Amino acid sequence: MQPFEYLNTTYGLIWTISCIPIGCLLAFFGVWILNHIPAKWLCDYNETPDAELLSGKRFSYVSTGIPTAIAMAVCLVLCRLQFNKGYDIYFLLLSLIIYIALLIAASDLKYQIIPDQFTIAIGVLAAAVSVYDLVRGFNILHGAWWSPLAGAGIGAAVMILIDVIGMIVYHRDGMGFGDVKLFLAIGILTGFPGTIYAFIISILTATVFFVIIIVLSRIMGAKTGTAEEAAENKPEAETMQGADAAAMTEEKDPEKNTDEKEGSPVQEIDGEDDEQTEPEENEVGFGSYLAFGPYIAIAVCAYIALFDLIQYLTGLYLSLFN
Repeated sequence: MQPFEYLNTTYGLIWTISCIPIGCLLAFFGVWILNHIPAKWLCDYNETPDAELLSGKRFSYVSTGIPTAIAMAVCLVLCRLQFNKGYDIYFLLLSLIIYIALLIAASDLKYQIIPDQFTIAIGVLAAAVSVYDLVRGFNILHGAWWSPLAGAGIGAAVMILIDVIGMIVYHRDGMGFGDVKLFLAIGILTGFPGTIYAFIISILTATVFFVIIIVLSRIMGAKTGTAEEAAENKPEAETMQGADAAAMTEEKDPEKNTDEKEGSPVQEIDGEDDEQTEPEENEVGFGSYLAFGPYIAIAVCAYIALFDLIQYLTGLYLSLFN
């Protein structure tokens, strides 16, 4: 049923509105989950958890819970409007995938770790919805049996390729292996060519984010530089005022000032020998580790929430070549 037709029914309206509080409750429960999962889930292999991880106070209900609640509520509403009457299995499984993807985004954003347990859960759910899609013959997500396999292979291959390029060019990992496993799991859901769309969405999201970060850093850097210049110029201004006062004294009593000048040693200003510190290099630059997991998670959420729109735009684009 089309979204607007679905909203015109009492059942559809109640279900859609209910997605908002359900999404918010799930998001805040997700913060509780992230704070109570085993600490080793948020560590690299063979890494000892630090005091923060062991304390159970890893994520805040304000800084993490509120953005996650908004994202979860919006995604659930859009998912329900597309996968509504007759597609309750789709809605349930896809909602769980969105939920786990948002938890992955939060964990990778803070600790640069994608828990394998979350990735496995997405893979299992993706396989379940793909099998249901193909066996029932709905073919909403996949047009052929090989689509989930192709999606998983392409997703993993693209991440590995980026990692290899990072090793060759920058001599360090371009992507973490957690990103490879996550995109493999998502590829089972998105299939072919959906994995390509998900990858494009993740790249666009990451680009927009980093452009915003660069602009904000430039603005903050300019404000900091202006404040430092003002602080440096303040002593100079006070010195200038003192010099003006001395000049006025000389004008009032020239003989006294002349005697003092003759008997006073000349002080040389040795400003050229002062050590000049070179500007520090920016530590965040090309070759830095990229926590790409949040953008992969956002991509799969967007792919599900905007599924009909993506399919429509893709069909419209392909029609130009017919």
